[in-house]
Amino acid sequence: MSSRGIFSLLSSNQAYQNAEKEWHIELDFYYKYWYDLVARPTDMLEHVDTKRSIVSFLKNLKNEIEEKLEKRFVYFICSRERVRFNIKKKPSYNPFTGNKKIHILIGEKEYKKTIRCKFFDEETKKHYNPEIYLRDKYITIKFLNGNSCTMTIHDFLEATNINLGIDSKVEYVGFTKNPDTRPTNGAHTGLNDVIYNVIDEKKDSFIYFNVFKVYSKADNSIHNLNFVFANSMIDEVNVDMEGSILEKCFILYFNSDNQFRNKNKEYDELRSSLVKLAKENKINSINIHYALSDNNEYEVFSSSKVKTNHEHFFTIKNEIDGLSIEKR
Repeated sequence: MSSRGIFSLLSSNQAYQNAEKEWHIELDFYYKYWYDLVARPTDMLEHVDTKRSIVSFLKNLKNEIEEKLEKRFVYFICSRERVRFNIKKKPSYNPFTGNKKIHILIGEKEYKKTIRCKFFDEETKKHYNPEIYLRDKYITIKFLNGNSCTMTIHDFLEATNINLGIDSKVEYVGFTKNPDTRPTNGAHTGLNDVIYNVIDEKKDSFIYFNVFKVYSKADNSIHNLNFVFANSMIDEVNVDMEGSILEKCFILYFNSDNQFRNKNKEYDELRSSLVKLAKENKINSINIHYALSDNNEYEVFSSSKVKTNHEHFFTIKNEIDGLSIEKR
C-alpha cells in the first residue's frame, strides 16, 4: 500500500473524524521573478529571451510537482521601489578596504545612493577588483579567469544582501494550477490593474509563486489521541478548494487597496468555504505562518493594511458575526 493509502486509511477512523480540527499552513517553497523580464524579454541581451526561460522553468516546476502530488500555486503580485544602476557614475575600487563602490538610483525621483561590496576569488582566496560594465537594469562582472556573468540589478542586490530599506508590497493575490500561463500571459485583470494603477514606469513589479504545506491537526481527548495529517496525503479537502481557501485567506489578510474589485465576493466565498469545512470536516480555524527561507529584503512583505515584516502569522475563523482574523 502506498503512503497516501496508509494515511487515508488512518484518517478515516472515527477518532480522527469526530475530533475538532485546525488547519496549520506553512510555506513549502517559492519562486519569484521580476515582471520586467517577461514584459521586456529581450532587454537583457539580444540572444537571451528571458520570458521564454521563465515560462519554461515554471512549466517544468509545475510538471515536477504534479509527478509527486497535485498542488495549486498561490501567487502574489507585488510592487517594489524602482532601483536602477546610475550609469553616469563609474564604479570605483578602494584597495585598502577591498570595497567596490557602485552607484544606484532609487524611486521615481531617482534618489542617489552608493553601495559597497567585495568580490572574492575562490582560486586565489583573495578579494579582487573586477571589471564591471553597467546598464541601468543589468550588471556584467568579469572574473579573474576571464569568464563573465550578467545579472539583473535585483539579482545583484539580493546576492550581495544589500539593505536599501525596501520591501515587497502585496498588491494582488491569486491562485492557479498553471503558473506558466497565469499571470505570465498578460491577459490577467489583476496584473493589468496593478501595472496601470501602481507600477507602470514608477515602480518594479515582482510575481511570487508559493506552494504551501497544509496540515490538519486534531486532538481527541476521549481517546487521548493526537493526529497530524498533511491534506495532500489524505485528500480530506480537494486541491482546488484548498488553493481557493489559501488565496482568499491571504486576500483577507493583506487587504490590498488594489484588490477591491471582487473583495465582497471573495469574503463571502471564504466564509462559505469555512462553513463547509466546519460542517463536513470539523475544521474550525486556519492558522497560517508565512515566512521565506532567507532574511533579505526580497523576502520582506507589506501591503496597504499590513506593516512591513519578514514573518506573517495569522489565524482566520468563521464567527457568528462574520470572519475574524487575528494577526500575531
